[in-house]
Order: sequence, then structure tokens, then C-alpha cells
Amino acid sequence: MDTEKNLRRMPIEYLWDGLILEDDIFNYNGSVLLIPRGEIVTTSKLKKLSNFSVDEKYVMVCEECYYNILSNKNIPNKIRQKITENQSGYTELKQNVGGIFHKAADNKWFHNDEIEPVIQQISEKLNDMDPIVIFSCINFPRPMDEGLQRHSLNVAFLNGMMGEWLNLSQEDIRLLVMSGLLHDIGKTKIPEEILNAPRKLTKEEFAIVQRHPVYSYEMLENGFDERVRLTARHHHEKINGKGYPDKLVGDEISLFARITAVSDIYDAMVSKRSYKEGKLSLNVFDSFYEQKYDGLDMDLVMIFLKNMRRNFLNKKVVMSDTKIGEIMYIPPNDCAHPIVQTDEFIKQTDEQWFCKEIISEI
Repeated sequence: MDTEKNLRRMPIEYLWDGLILEDDIFNYNGSVLLIPRGEIVTTSKLKKLSNFSVDEKYVMVCEECYYNILSNKNIPNKIRQKITENQSGYTELKQNVGGIFHKAADNKWFHNDEIEPVIQQISEKLNDMDPIVIFSCINFPRPMDEGLQRHSLNVAFLNGMMGEWLNLSQEDIRLLVMSGLLHDIGKTKIPEEILNAPRKLTKEEFAIVQRHPVYSYEMLENGFDERVRLTARHHHEKINGKGYPDKLVGDEISLFARITAVSDIYDAMVSKRSYKEGKLSLNVFDSFYEQKYDGLDMDLVMIFLKNMRRNFLNKKVVMSDTKIGEIMYIPPNDCAHPIVQTDEFIKQTDEQWFCKEIISEI
């Protein structure tokens, strides 16, 4: 192969055990042939590639090979997700949010102006990116050490979309995104052994966790809009007055806080269920319809669900039998079992044949 022709960088982490190469793989500058076409990538070969490219975690492949690998139907879910997050810019945003939260955890807090570049980045993604790409990033299982930063970024995205669906002003949407990003910043003051405990919390520990909205409110005093601060304080309040910390009722809870409560619960439930089930989290929609999460503003919930269903329609999915299908209809009374079309048939999914993963195109 002519190594001067159409070579491009590919992260080694995009390769997987069992991949059959349709073309040659070269080292990071294209000067050394590492694995020839026709060979099967193995775990030992991947380890050798990483060792060979200790300073550059990339290899070089031809343009066509690059896209063939990315579109390979056998690509593992974790790698497909990594590609989606890297190419969409979600990975960079997640790292930027992580930096904010690390500063907060180290008591190196900041002014509102320091948050603005990240808010601008999120706003640009909301304008430029297909919502299904965002949902793909949100719905994927997250490592424990990324829990808070991913959750905060996800709620920021969901808040921004809700602001658009409600036709709010651009300034309100900007503040709503900021509210989502910072609503849980007070959790950086909760001991990690409590926050990440792999068990049910004791009554005393839960009382400590319940302080985080007040901590968030206090940490946002340096130049932050009062609507952002009150959202952080009140996103666990409930319409029925059974929330915390201030036991507010109905419209005493701001619109921003009521929106953030919906986004917060959706992301938390998607995260919880994605570890237990290898399927799309459409069953979370059913839980909202059935009002399993009490104290939410149901008018906002219905707007949220209507638009979520609309964005999932006509999207390609990987089915439990590895076939590629397209979501044709999502029954409002049974979102967990959408009607899907494959090359062979159109039918409603069930517990044996279900949607495993959305295919997002960047």
C-alpha cells in the first residue's frame, strides 16, 4: 500500500479483539507497517500496539479503512460509544466539567464568568447536534468516578432542550443550562464514601446527602444569577410539598427548578437502569407516564415525553438479535415496547426481542 495516500489517524482504542482488517495498519506517522490487511486484531496485538505507541495512542489507516471500522456492525457497544462521545465533543465537555468540579471539591471556587465558556460550548452543541446524539451520550452507562460530572453535563443538556421545547428566550435557556450544570455542585462537599456508597444509605447518611442543595446555593453566591442559585436549592422540592430543603408547594417552586427536577430524575433513572438492562431506556418514559416519581410538574413532564418520543422516531437501532432496525412508533401507553422495522418485518418489541442501542450519526 502507498503510505502517502489518504492516511489518517485512528485512536488505538477504536480497535477491538476480533476485528478483521480490510487494510493495513501503520504506526502513528505512517512509516512502519504494524498489522497487515486480512489479519484479525487480537488482545495481544492491541497490547503490542499500545506499547509500540506509548507516547502516541494512535495508528494510521487509509481513509476508507477508517470509515469501514467505524461503521462495522460488530463494533462493541463501548467502542461505538467512545467514538460517538469523542467525535461529538461530549468527551471534551465532560473533561471541562470535571475541571470545574475538581476546583469546587478543592475549595477553589470561582466566579460566574469562569463558567461561561463551558455554557457557551454546551449551547453550541444544542444548536448544532442531533438530539439523538446527545441522548446516546446520556443513556450510556457511566463509570463511578465520572458520575457527578456526567450527570451534571447531562442535566444541562436536557434543561437546554426543555428550554427550546418551551420556546423560552435565549437568555433563559442559557441560565437554564447553567442551572442544570451546577445544580449538584454542593455534592462536592459530601464525603465520597457516602456519595458513592454501593449500598442503601443509613438514615443519618441520607440526611447528609440531603444537605447538598443548600451547599450548592451557598457555593453559587459569587456573582451567579439568583435563578440559578434557587434552582440549585430547590430542584428536590416537590409540587405536593414533600420535597426538601424548604418544603415548597406548587408555584412556590420556580420554573427552572421544576424543569431541572424532571431532567435530574430522567438522567438518574437512565443511569441506574442502563447498568441492569442491555436495552434502550424507553421504559423510563413509561415510569414518567405512570407518575412513579411523585411531586413533579406533570405539564412539564408531558412536554418532555412528547418531545423525547418525537426525537426517537425513525432512528436506527441495534436489536437484541444484532439486526439493525428503525423505530416506527412508540406507543404512549407502552414506550418500553416500540414498533420496529427491520429488513424482514415490522413488529412490536417484547422482552425477548428489544432495542439494545440507538445508532447515532454525527
